[in-house]
Amino acid sequence: MKPPSGRLDQAGLDFSLVVATVDADGRLLRALLASLQASAERNFEVIVADQNEGRHLQQVVDAFAGTLAIRYLRLPTRGVSAARNAGAALAQGRWLTFPDDDCRYQPDTLAAARRVLALDGVRVATGRTVDDALQPSVLRWRRDARDFDRWTMFACVTEATLFVERALFREVGGFDLRFGPGGPFPAAEGVELVERLLRTPGSGRARFDPAIQLYHPNKIPPWNRWAVRRFFVYAQGDGAFVARVPRGHAWWWVARTLASALLQALAFRGWASVAHAARIAGIGIGFFRYALQAAAGRKP
Repeated sequence: MKPPSGRLDQAGLDFSLVVATVDADGRLLRALLASLQASAERNFEVIVADQNEGRHLQQVVDAFAGTLAIRYLRLPTRGVSAARNAGAALAQGRWLTFPDDDCRYQPDTLAAARRVLALDGVRVATGRTVDDALQPSVLRWRRDARDFDRWTMFACVTEATLFVERALFREVGGFDLRFGPGGPFPAAEGVELVERLLRTPGSGRARFDPAIQLYHPNKIPPWNRWAVRRFFVYAQGDGAFVARVPRGHAWWWVARTLASALLQALAFRGWASVAHAARIAGIGIGFFRYALQAAAGRKP
């Protein structure tokens, strides 16, 4: 199946998929691109933002150049938010989306996104991730389609399922480089971006629909030392987000998160409880790191 002829030079391109990747051997990226070959929706481009030291992923991109409208971008340093912003700067589609390199699209993922984005006033849309058994993964997603706001966005947002109008993304300045893997606060880059999108005048409607669905594996379980470390590190991004956005919706979200983590920690279920205790510590450390740096007049 060939890419649409000349679409990269036309203003009518619909979707730009920006893939920030540090895939060590190309296996994950190859699976993602292969899934896109089966997409019922063809009016899209893929921009691969490669953060590896070598260029082995360029060979993967070249292998798909005959069947996908795809471009390769080599970046000198790591940082997922910087990579996504760099890819978005090259994008020509009306809608931007940011799949992780370990995602896989279903044949109707982009078609479902198109239907949601065609609704009156929608400029931001999200869907859900699922595992190989088509069970929800990564988050405890909402079950029904609905509009969401800053109070209700936390069960509706990950970066991989986010679709945002390119003009709106650029208006708010893209991802904050301080958030996300490779940054000082290595998580929460998606909710931080969406929070800014939703308080931008004229941002329109934000819509969650579980019909927009793509595969993303659960990294945890198993519960082990690696899981504890991941909970601790990523929770620092959550804490920094609350320090950056000290508003009612952020406080409500973090209060619920801490309460849930405390209950899990007190359940005494081995590594799982240790991991949730580490999450509590990580949120606190991230919050105070961000707050102290801001109070000192330094950009966190």
